[in-house]
Amino acid sequence: MGSSVKKQVTVEEIAENLVNFSIDRSELKVILQGLPQEADINPITLEYEISLLKILSVGWGISFFMGEHPKKNELAEVFWNSIHDFSKNISTATSSSIGKDLDYFQILKERIDLYINALNLCPDVSDPTSVIGPTFAEVCGDKENACTILAGSKIFSLSIGTVRNYLESVEIQ
Repeated sequence: MGSSVKKQVTVEEIAENLVNFSIDRSELKVILQGLPQEADINPITLEYEISLLKILSVGWGISFFMGEHPKKNELAEVFWNSIHDFSKNISTATSSSIGKDLDYFQILKERIDLYINALNLCPDVSDPTSVIGPTFAEVCGDKENACTILAGSKIFSLSIGTVRNYLESVEIQ
C-alpha cells in the first residue's frame, strides 16, 4: 500500500480555494436543473437560499473537519473575512439595483443562526441533513415540498463532503 503525499498549502490558499468553491454556482445549477418542472417551487427564492446555504455549509465544514487542528481558527477567520468582503460587493451591487440597503453578510449570519438553532432543537440527530433540508425548505417558504427539502439536503451534503475531501488532501504549512 503506497502512501499519499498531501499537497503543502498555506492557510490563505486553503481559504481562497474554499471561498471560490463556496461561491461557485456550478453545483447549484445542476441541482436546480434537476428539479422536476411540475414541482411548484419558486426558482428565484430557491437559487438565492441555496447560494447562502452553500457558503454556510463550507464555513461549517471548516470548523467541523478541522477539529482540534492548531490552524482551525486562523483558517476560519480568513475564510469568513473573505466572505465578508465578497458580501460587501454583493450588498453594494444589489442595493444599487433595488434602491434600498441590503447587508448580505448580515443575512448569512441570520441564516447560520437559524440552521444552528434548528440543529440544537434536535440534539440526538445523527445526520444533520435530516434537519438542514427541512429547515432550508421552510426558509424557502415551502416546508412541505420534498424537492425543496432534497435540494437543501443535497447542497449541504455535497458542500461539506467537498470540504472534507479537500482538507484531507492538503497539509497546512
